[in-house]
Amino acid sequence: MKALMLAGLLALPLPALAETREERVAVAKEYVELALQGFDMSAMIETMYQPVLQQVAAGGQTLSEDQVGQIRQLYLDTFTEPMNKLMRDQSQIMADMMTLAELTALRDFYATPEGRSVMAKLPQLTAAQQPGIMALINENMSTLMPKVLAIINGEAPPAAPTTQP
Repeated sequence: MKALMLAGLLALPLPALAETREERVAVAKEYVELALQGFDMSAMIETMYQPVLQQVAAGGQTLSEDQVGQIRQLYLDTFTEPMNKLMRDQSQIMADMMTLAELTALRDFYATPEGRSVMAKLPQLTAAQQPGIMALINENMSTLMPKVLAIINGEAPPAAPTTQP
């Protein structure tokens, strides 16, 4: 029996035996704090209301600078604190998903000038991708939602439209 247990332990990857969750959480917290130092939370939150502004504009309504400013402030007031908390809480999730070596490498990268630069650019990346993502969602919603509703209601999905040659 002891030989079987020893064989089982030897089969585990060595880092799994050497590291603890507490160590992973500690390094993940260091990473998150580094990430938050260079992260432009306001820019990230601004990406959240841009689709709303785009839909309003697509509907033909023009908003004043004051109205846009009020919407911006509403989103900042609503989401800044909860987003910071979510980001800080991710250290627990990261510790469950990643090894100590992965977390250490991530932390060390974001401690470099290049890592800080990457982190500062992530909201702009999100903003640049968002119109394409929204267009993709909008293009597929009319065919997707009836299928989703059919699944929810336990019905057969609607037949796909046929095309004539």
